[in-house]
Amino acid sequence: MNLRDFRIGWRLLLQQPAYSAVVIGGLAIGFAACFLLFGFVEFCLNFNSAIPDNDRVLVVKQRINVFPRPEWQTRAFFPLRDVALGSGMVSEASIAASIDSPIRTGNALRALALQVVDPDFRTMFGIVALQGDLAAALTQPDGLAVTRAGAQKLFGDAPALGQTVRIDGTVLQVRALMPNPPTNSSQQYEALVGTGSSAWPERETAISKWGRGTVYMKLKPGASMAALTALLQEASEKSPINQRVKTSAMGKGLNGRNVADIGLLPLRDAYFDEGLANSRAGEQYGQRSSVFGLAAAGFLILLLAAINYINLATVRTLRRQREIGIRKLLGASSMRLVRQFLSEAVLTSVLAAIAGLVLAWLLLPTFSELVNRPLAGMFTPLRCLVALVFGMFIGGCAGAYPAWLAQHALPGPALAGRGNGETAAGLWVRRVLTVLQFSSAMALSATALAVGWQTWFAMHASPGFDAAHLLVLDLPSDAEGKQGAVAFMEQLARLPRVEGVSSISEAVGRDGMKLINTVTTRDGREIPLEAKNISANWFELNRLNALHGRLYNAAQDVDYSKSPRVVVNTAAALALGYAAPQDAVGQVAANGMEIVGVAPDVRFQGLHQPSKAIVYFVRPGGVLMIRTSDNLETAYSEIEPLWRRHFPNAIMEMKTQQAVLEERYATEARLIRILAATSVIAIALAAFGIYVLSAYSVQRSRREIVMRKLHGAGRIDIALMMGREFSALVGAGALIGLPLAAVAIQRYLAVYTEHAPIGVWTLAAALAMALLVALLATTRHTVTALRMSPALALRD
Repeated sequence: MNLRDFRIGWRLLLQQPAYSAVVIGGLAIGFAACFLLFGFVEFCLNFNSAIPDNDRVLVVKQRINVFPRPEWQTRAFFPLRDVALGSGMVSEASIAASIDSPIRTGNALRALALQVVDPDFRTMFGIVALQGDLAAALTQPDGLAVTRAGAQKLFGDAPALGQTVRIDGTVLQVRALMPNPPTNSSQQYEALVGTGSSAWPERETAISKWGRGTVYMKLKPGASMAALTALLQEASEKSPINQRVKTSAMGKGLNGRNVADIGLLPLRDAYFDEGLANSRAGEQYGQRSSVFGLAAAGFLILLLAAINYINLATVRTLRRQREIGIRKLLGASSMRLVRQFLSEAVLTSVLAAIAGLVLAWLLLPTFSELVNRPLAGMFTPLRCLVALVFGMFIGGCAGAYPAWLAQHALPGPALAGRGNGETAAGLWVRRVLTVLQFSSAMALSATALAVGWQTWFAMHASPGFDAAHLLVLDLPSDAEGKQGAVAFMEQLARLPRVEGVSSISEAVGRDGMKLINTVTTRDGREIPLEAKNISANWFELNRLNALHGRLYNAAQDVDYSKSPRVVVNTAAALALGYAAPQDAVGQVAANGMEIVGVAPDVRFQGLHQPSKAIVYFVRPGGVLMIRTSDNLETAYSEIEPLWRRHFPNAIMEMKTQQAVLEERYATEARLIRILAATSVIAIALAAFGIYVLSAYSVQRSRREIVMRKLHGAGRIDIALMMGREFSALVGAGALIGLPLAAVAIQRYLAVYTEHAPIGVWTLAAALAMALLVALLATTRHTVTALRMSPALALRD
């Protein structure tokens, strides 16, 4: 291929603008989807790649076995840092903990991702200050280091270095400006302070009282990670907290197991850790199967687009048979023709790749939201260059078959008008490709419909209480919040159009905080149950009635924290050893708890898990549930002045209860949008493919159509003749795609405790959609066949 070949290809594209727009546009969609999905895959596979020696930088993960739902999390005892340093097996170690208090600049409060870290943190994570002294910022009690993003939030465009801020009344000074951490890094922050910072309330007690947080350490070359894990496991079990648990009633149920299992995880592998991905924080992590599945989807979309190009280029090549014959008679060699056709394909593909990059850039914000990952740094010069090279490669592959047809065209038959046919093998190859397109489109469409219907069903399933007109408001967790909560609730309840206010330890729909209470069973065993701290009017406000016995209400119950009366749900009553839930009412456990009633099941975990065993206590909770006739905006404007009076150093965040319930299905909602977008693209490409195939079919069969007409065939006969071929292709696609969709749907539904009435309607709908698309795509050429003039066709 040389420059002259590309100039000829450029002129041909300009001569047929409609053909060029369709071909380049179809390939551009494929390249855009492929670039975005491959960029996401690279983002995941290179997670924590910017951290120096990320295979030796370890994070301690822990699983607490006394919890009703033990799961891995990247939280461990802070003193394990010193144990690791004392072992001689690590060169550096650091702890990290979050400070949830907002930062005040002037009169404004800003929520910032503020982390407490050791000085070793900066060398372990390779942080180099852009301005100022980072070491001083992490060692001085009043020091603060902010990232570019944090500085922009706090100070706008003003210089950050030397500025002062307040955190709960403590004054800090910005002593260093840092770059933003890589978006694909496990440790995200916008500001850092040292472990001796006066803004960290636990600075004196974090080590002595065995506080918890994230613990990092850097393994020395040659050191054994297994030996270090065993050492940390032993230290964890000997800790005062775990020793108390082991000797308590709760520890009796461990049956020799550790109170908490300890593991070490290289940051290189953290993103795809199976245990973390299956935890309640799993949305922050990924699964290799899902990531590679998206990569396969991107490649599939590009393959479908390339198939369309091959089909259209093949038809175009067959229509250029006379041109090819003349050029061969004038001395053009077969290799010269091959170079020409390959040059046209490569030029088309490169132009499509450029258009695809532009389209991907425009769609990047939407795509980042779909996958819930910050992908703003995807477009680098190197990646764009790789995309263009990849476009050249795809162009060469896609142009190989049309070039082969041009090479084997014979001048004589071509000039006589008898060489415009494709070989039977070539025609069957293109039919198989069309079947692949439709099978992919139907599989994606059926799966998207099933996922969408199940998610809608789950979002609108009853949570077990009346969620209408309920608002959820988180109280501050600090001392100020605890002191002012009672007065705030009393004044809040007196606001106009507020029907009632109750509290709970965690909003229904969120599943992060675990309160554990040890309860004695009938046979004397001690078992841990999930506990919910609620106000006495919580059941009444949520319009719940007892299944057996009675529930709490504000008129009868107060705080029974010393000798509590408790309410349990059905699962808890059975877990305590009673044959029927009603048998638990009136019983007093060995620790003095009296069960006064059995409450109906509330779906704290939605439809993802069956209802857990729960015991309710009348105790203060950190989340308010407000029943009001106002909408969210009006209620916010009325409550916000009251909030400022009681909690001047906290940011008010309030949502509707329905919005909190729907947050549980945020991952499913994003999956629906991804599948829907992929399905639309696949259907459009399949429609285009069968459109091209029908155009060629009419051209190839025009003599047969004419002869049928001359022998008395009517319009219906001709239409049926044309329809049989394409319905057979759609049917073959259904036989391949729909069983795959059925398997995928069943695997997806397996994670739910209750299923929407799906049946086979999603498969039938995907098939009907494919048939409709095929009908619409082939209608134009079918009409052309019906209107074909016998005289003109035979003369040609």
